[in-house]
Amino acid sequence: MGRAVSAGDEGKLLLAAGASRSRGILPLLVLSLDSGMRASGVQNLRHKDLRLEWKNVASAELIVSKSKTAAGTGRLIPLSRRARACLTLWLSHFPHANAESYVFPFHKMGLAGNERKPTMYDLDMSRQTGSWRKAWLDACKAGGVRDRWHDLRHTFVSRLAESPQSVSRRSGRLRGTSAARCSNTTAISVAGQTGRNPHARRAGGRADFGGGRAQKRAQ
Repeated sequence: MGRAVSAGDEGKLLLAAGASRSRGILPLLVLSLDSGMRASGVQNLRHKDLRLEWKNVASAELIVSKSKTAAGTGRLIPLSRRARACLTLWLSHFPHANAESYVFPFHKMGLAGNERKPTMYDLDMSRQTGSWRKAWLDACKAGGVRDRWHDLRHTFVSRLAESPQSVSRRSGRLRGTSAARCSNTTAISVAGQTGRNPHARRAGGRADFGGGRAQKRAQ
């Protein structure tokens, strides 16, 4: 179960992610908030799954190449302006990427030089990123919030529920999630916002951050 992230918590998380030494946590956060994708779906994205207008970043969408559900695979997701901006900046770090390269490739972060500047190393664009659990928990701690990563998906569903769309259309944007489950998720999210969700868990609980134990140091 989960709850929607409040506007106040979202602002704190964005600021903390932007200041994080992990360069990937901000685009991961924004893309997840604005697309409703599961961590595994974001982790599996390749450059060939993106369609971006590079000149003015005026329009963009992505294709979900792999999903937890068969119905979710292959769906198109339009990207928000801030998601396009974050992805454009993120992808500029990988000028030699090709169509098969992962959007969030495997890498490690360290501090280099006398200025201790965050630096990316051991980059392998043919491998997907590992877990970003530590970067997420650090951002939550810095922002003083107790949200879970999966709450980002609940946030997206809640915002769809507040938009003038039918339940069937909402669940269509989250293909692979039934209309009934979409409505239920929305109810849980709203309850979480008002403090009535007994299933809400702290940020340090188990959550889907992609990757396995062997990959936890990737970010």
